[in-house]
Amino acid sequence: MNTYIIFGVLALIGIFALISWNSKRNSNTHGIAENKTELRNVEIRQEKRDLKLTVSYNYGETTKTISEKATAEIIKSTMKSTNWNEFHIVQLEDENGNGYKALHVSGSLGDDGLASGFVTDDDHILLVKPLETVDQMTEILLNFLKGENVWRNKYEYK
Repeated sequence: MNTYIIFGVLALIGIFALISWNSKRNSNTHGIAENKTELRNVEIRQEKRDLKLTVSYNYGETTKTISEKATAEIIKSTMKSTNWNEFHIVQLEDENGNGYKALHVSGSLGDDGLASGFVTDDDHILLVKPLETVDQMTEILLNFLKGENVWRNKYEYK
C-alpha cells in the first residue's frame, strides 16, 4: 500500500513538472513570435517613412533638394560626390514626423571640422563624439534612414 502511495506522489510530481516545463516552453515560443511580429511591424513603418535629402552650400546660403524620398544609394552617392574640402550641410528631413525633425551632417575636412546635429521644432542637439571622416557622416545618415530608433540607439546627442 505504501508503495502505491509513493508511486502516486511521484507520478503527480512528474505530471506537474511536465506541465510547468511545457507551459514555459510555449510562453517562450509565444514571446519569440511576438518579437518577430514586432520587428516586422517596425520594418513596415520604416518602409513608409519618406525622408527628404538636401545639400546646402555656401555656409547654408544655397540649398538644393537631392531627393524627396531618400534611399541608401542616393545618400551614399551624394556623400561621395560632395566636395568635403568646402563647407557643406547634408540633411535628411522627416516629412512624416509629428512636427519637424531633421538630421544633418556638416562641415569640411579643412578648418571647419565635421559635425552632426538633430533638429526638432523645439531643439537642436549635437553629436557628443566628434566626427573625423566622411564615412562616419555617411553611416549616421544611413542609420537615421533605417529608423530613428536604430539611430538613437547608436549615437549620443546632447
